[in-house]
Amino acid sequence: MDLLLMYGLCFGSVVLAGVASYATLTQRTTTYLQEKSVQAAAQLSEMFINLSRRTLWLMYALAPLAVGGLGWLLTERWYVGVAGAAVGVLVPRIIIVQMDRARRKKFHAQLVDGLLLLSSSLKAGLSMLQAFSVLAEEMPAPISQEFGLLLKETRMGINLDEAVKHLRKRMPSDDVTLFVTAVLVAREAGGDVTHIFGRLVETLRERNKIKEKVKTLTFMSRLQGALMAMLPFGFSYVVYQMDHNYFHYFFSDPMGRMMLTAVVVLQVLGGLLFLRFSRSPL
Repeated sequence: MDLLLMYGLCFGSVVLAGVASYATLTQRTTTYLQEKSVQAAAQLSEMFINLSRRTLWLMYALAPLAVGGLGWLLTERWYVGVAGAAVGVLVPRIIIVQMDRARRKKFHAQLVDGLLLLSSSLKAGLSMLQAFSVLAEEMPAPISQEFGLLLKETRMGINLDEAVKHLRKRMPSDDVTLFVTAVLVAREAGGDVTHIFGRLVETLRERNKIKEKVKTLTFMSRLQGALMAMLPFGFSYVVYQMDHNYFHYFFSDPMGRMMLTAVVVLQVLGGLLFLRFSRSPL
């Protein structure tokens, strides 16, 4: 009787602990998904993309299941599915970051044409705000969206100087900084704004030419760096498939595990530094 009572108490305590941990885990997961959906909605709103929080919540919730399930179906190994689920947690964030990066790149590609349109509008006798309005109407997105938002801010009572500074915060780059500085100096000190914009267009064109030339000249070096970064992982995989005993020391001996960890960490750091330097602005 005492033994049955002891087993019953143990079983009940395990069930209660499981229920309590499940409720805590569910609450934390729900809170995490809500926070991520709110952040994603704010970031997409800045890109003029309106998605409901429910849609983003489902995207964050289903991405780990989809990636993990795909990894398990392709390999039929549970640890690949777990690793895929861990990667799936980052997939929505990666997609949003790539969308924002592509939008910024397109904006900067349109900036020279936009400055030419502003210069032509000012030569025709329009004011600065009227020239911005022409740009917002004639140019495609995303530059039309950003200058349209700038005009909305001025109509709401925000000073034009502050509005162009907000544009610089939304689209941070050296090119936009040059444009904003030119506008601020022209409004404060006066002068021929059309001439300033013309010189600015020439400067941006020369900068773009130099950037493209550098990319062309360093293409082979960047390709070699990428291949060298992937070579150790590919070589290790091939050798491990040929004979598992080659790597037995690295998995069984403590010193071998430390060496393997150091190699992986240094390789990842080298790859990150390579990506950082290859993307650094001129």
